[in-house]
Amino acid sequence: GNSLSDLIVFGKRAGDHAAAYAKQQQGQWFPDEAEVKAACDDALHFIDAPKGDENPYAVQQKLQKMMQANVGIVRLENEMQDALAGIQQLKEQAKIVSAPANREYNPGWHTCLDLRSLLIAAEAITLSAIARKESRGGQFRDDFPDKDPEFGKVNHVVKKGDDGRMVLKAVPVKTLTDEMKAAIEENK
Repeated sequence: GNSLSDLIVFGKRAGDHAAAYAKQQQGQWFPDEAEVKAACDDALHFIDAPKGDENPYAVQQKLQKMMQANVGIVRLENEMQDALAGIQQLKEQAKIVSAPANREYNPGWHTCLDLRSLLIAAEAITLSAIARKESRGGQFRDDFPDKDPEFGKVNHVVKKGDDGRMVLKAVPVKTLTDEMKAAIEENK
């Protein structure tokens, strides 16, 4: 399908550009020790100094169930709005998860660390799905069952805004370059 071609093309492009960028940067970058320490302290606080005793598995399970129920294969705006509100509640719960135990083997700690990324991805997916008021590819809206050619002209991009919140904007779809067409042909 069309979306598989997109994945192949953009995956190849992302990999090629990341490799070229990494080669250019070799030996030119040194980590800021204060930033490294802050990141370590933040990651370890779930074990060493938790801000609460919320169970990380419970938060992850609530997120999974909520996304499956409200932002699943068939989507409706009111259900996705409910999911957005639920995500905000789960973000608060994720701030107070803990993983008391040792550092050597602690899957609860890994879940604590994963929760931020899972919540970011869930919110970005939900915001984008609400904005795309049509059905296309893997996106089926029960309230908008048809394709809208206008949405075929844009991709939704989610970025972190100045206030820390997610900002969604529609960006025009670029036409396929010869390189992209070749990558699709290569992977047929």
